[in-house]
Amino acid sequence: MYGIGLDVGTTGCKAAIFDEKGNSYGKSYEEFDIICLKPVWAEQDPFIVMQSVKKVIKEAVARAVAGGVSKKDILALSVSVLGEEIMPVDKDFNPLRNAILGMDYRASCETDILAEAVDRKRIYDITGFVPHPMASLPTIMWMRRHEPLLKERTWRYVSFTEYIMRELGAEIPCIDYPQAGRTMAFDINRKKWSSELLKAAGIEEDMFCEAVETGTAVGKLSKKMAEELGLTENVELVAGGQDQTCAALGAGLTEEFIGMDSHGTIEGIGVMSHKKVTDDLAFRGGVSCYCYTIPDTSFLMASSQVGGLLLKWFKNNFSLAETTEAKQSGRNVYDVMTSHVKNEPSRVMVLPHFIGSGPPWNDLDSKGAIVGLTIDSTRHDVVKAIMDSLTYEFRINVEYFEKMGFHMKEMRVVGGASKSDFWMQLKSNILNREVSTQKEKDAACLGAAMIALKARGVYKNLYEAVHICVKTDRRYEPDPKQVKDYEQAYQKYTHLYGALREFNKMK
Repeated sequence: MYGIGLDVGTTGCKAAIFDEKGNSYGKSYEEFDIICLKPVWAEQDPFIVMQSVKKVIKEAVARAVAGGVSKKDILALSVSVLGEEIMPVDKDFNPLRNAILGMDYRASCETDILAEAVDRKRIYDITGFVPHPMASLPTIMWMRRHEPLLKERTWRYVSFTEYIMRELGAEIPCIDYPQAGRTMAFDINRKKWSSELLKAAGIEEDMFCEAVETGTAVGKLSKKMAEELGLTENVELVAGGQDQTCAALGAGLTEEFIGMDSHGTIEGIGVMSHKKVTDDLAFRGGVSCYCYTIPDTSFLMASSQVGGLLLKWFKNNFSLAETTEAKQSGRNVYDVMTSHVKNEPSRVMVLPHFIGSGPPWNDLDSKGAIVGLTIDSTRHDVVKAIMDSLTYEFRINVEYFEKMGFHMKEMRVVGGASKSDFWMQLKSNILNREVSTQKEKDAACLGAAMIALKARGVYKNLYEAVHICVKTDRRYEPDPKQVKDYEQAYQKYTHLYGALREFNKMK
């Protein structure tokens, strides 16, 4: 039996076909754009996203079939979705506007209004989400205040999860617990929408779809979709999870001492927990706590809205030569960019707060900066500084998690950065600990596929699925000489945010 893992991220989506042992047989990836109509706004066209979803599933299936897989044996599909994105739909589930993404901070005022009605710590205790404009609930409040004509036409507010599953054929549109936990409207204790917060926001509870446990079967692939995608109608559609939780499952996070560095478009640190953690220390650090893909466990995450997105920004604006070289040589442009950097701490430093700062500072006023430039500085120095700074930021969060009692003996890296040996060694040197990558680089796809196959009875539980499917690829040990050099640079970096904080607050 085979399962499909579909991963819908911030800048693209991918699909992969896996067998019961976690081996992949067909993959496809498609990029799509972020629409930025104004500063701090970020949207996506749901129709383009859905077209991309259909394209990658169809291509992945075709490649698997070409490799000898029978389409009759592909019997389950589950989804991993970015989180926080929200949009209104009508009774026919037609989107009424673009989806507003989590990296969109337009709802700052609405976040403050909600926090005046319900104490911030109370919101955190209920939802595991520190009040923030990235959350879906304040974004819905913004839409209702600023786009009142849509209010009367709106039947539900949905994420890409419900929208995609409905388009594929789900009989009842549902949202999984992990994805619901990214809305700041979901009670993680009761596993229900919070009547207290929805009342404070002026939103009716029936404006959201039913929330269900990860692994719940929600329908079968429709006849129309089966024909279009090259599949049969026997494909079970299974509730999955938010992308970080699916990636964590695909990386094998089944114990509290295993940490995940999820380094894709954004970068996040994640650990699983056997209990809910919403104490004062977690609250002050802006650490999210929400349902994990393994039932009756929690997932703790701190993330920056930039990761690979920052290198993409640099590529688009300053790396024409490397882009040309990549096209001529047939190499990945990011491999070309990093091939020109020196294997030592950069002579300049970057504060990567291009969309405000993430945990533990959570300062929306913080801005990006490049410091230490001299007349002989090159763009390669800046590329290396971006790589260094993102890892310094990650280390700051690792140390914060350790204060919370999570001592990560293992750090497993997933996402695009995990494909770069250079970056993996850099992470090991800066963190001064072993980091590892997994055989399956598309961890979120694998996590979703394991969820799908578990629903079909392939595994007795997801712990067994991880034991069978998740395999380590490479381990990277810190180099003592490099550790010393990066430690000095890191200690200097820890002062950078504080040095620029007041400047960034000046109007």
